[in-house]
Amino acid sequence: MATLQLALQLPQDIDLRSFSLLLHTQNIAHRITLEGVYQVVWVGSDEDPAAVVALYQTWLTQAPVKGVASPGLMGRLIKNALSFPLTVMMIVLNCSLVWVGLQASEGDFSGLIQQLTMTPMTLAGGYLVFEPLSATFAQQAYWRLVTPMLLHFSWLHLAFNLLWVWELGRRIEKLHGVSLFLAVTLLGSLGANLMQLTLSGPSLFGGMSGVVFAYLGYCMVWDRLRPGNPIGLAPAAYWVMLGFLALGFTGVLDLLGLGALANGAHLGGLLAGGSIGLLAPLLVSKRVR
Repeated sequence: MATLQLALQLPQDIDLRSFSLLLHTQNIAHRITLEGVYQVVWVGSDEDPAAVVALYQTWLTQAPVKGVASPGLMGRLIKNALSFPLTVMMIVLNCSLVWVGLQASEGDFSGLIQQLTMTPMTLAGGYLVFEPLSATFAQQAYWRLVTPMLLHFSWLHLAFNLLWVWELGRRIEKLHGVSLFLAVTLLGSLGANLMQLTLSGPSLFGGMSGVVFAYLGYCMVWDRLRPGNPIGLAPAAYWVMLGFLALGFTGVLDLLGLGALANGAHLGGLLAGGSIGLLAPLLVSKRVR
């Protein structure tokens, strides 16, 4: 196969040996490779990818009969939790705390939210009053520097961010290790929050989007520096997210009713993640080089 085209992209925990045998019996020349956290089925340029997809759907229905392991939903969840423990933990933690941001969006600023904002805040005369960053350091409340990432103010806000956390975070965790994943998460959150504070001043902001852009920046720089060992994200995804970042600064997305975006957090996260990506080749195990 001189020229290859992508036919399927599948989770890495699916045993495709019998599917490969099925393709051989159909005289479909193919190759299966591991790209990032996915298995990719490639076929020759003279093959029809749609036919391969149809065969895969047929194989799925027959696989249990042939004795191929086909874990149920609970089995997949457990396996993912074991394969990407910190990514799953971040998702669970954000889901567990979503009520804090939802209450705030309804005007209730009491309780836990007062401990999660980047700077201390009080409610006076119906207005939120935020103290400067120096108050955070004076109170030694250093957790505030990263905890805004745990605040989401709508279910759509949460879902959008966590889908990207799952898509990007598990790649970094699985391919480059827990330590680097944790570093990108925490330093990305720090960079995002500091940039947002610098551009907008002390205010109420939050969400994992700054961390998502840190993941994006990390992956983008790594793929640029190590094209032979890519993280595996489709190039189009980079352009979509960078376009989203640029549109955010124009104000167009605000006019479309998407709410006030923390554009500074997006930029700060991207720069922080990209900076770690520059150092990553010196830190990541030789096994991925």
